[in-house]
Amino acid sequence: MSKKKGLSAEEKRTRMMEIFFETLSEGSQKHASLQKSIEKAKIGRCETEERTRLAKELSSLRDQREQLKAEVEKYKDCDPQVVEEIRQANKVAKEAANRWTDNIFAIKSWAKRKFGFEENKIDKTFGIPEDFDYID
Repeated sequence: MSKKKGLSAEEKRTRMMEIFFETLSEGSQKHASLQKSIEKAKIGRCETEERTRLAKELSSLRDQREQLKAEVEKYKDCDPQVVEEIRQANKVAKEAANRWTDNIFAIKSWAKRKFGFEENKIDKTFGIPEDFDYID
């Protein structure tokens, strides 16, 4: 009983040729199908004056739509919903800034108690401005 180690080179070539011809056949069928679809789509699409006029009108309407979109985009900042979203984002940012300000004041207080540093030395060392305070 001998063990077979796989396909021989000739068998591999034969199998590759079969796969190639199957793929070629499928591609040819798809090509034929697409050609038929193109021919079907061409039916009733004769270049008439009305079709030409409608194509121009469609193009004009598309241009007009793009102009209107651009104009709406210009006024987007005045949209009440956008303004409210900006207000909410500002509120969140303000709360976050005040939270960090509170954290800085807490650390300064801790450093003064723990190490006996003067407040103006802490401010100077860490670059904290003299007018540093909460945001109203």
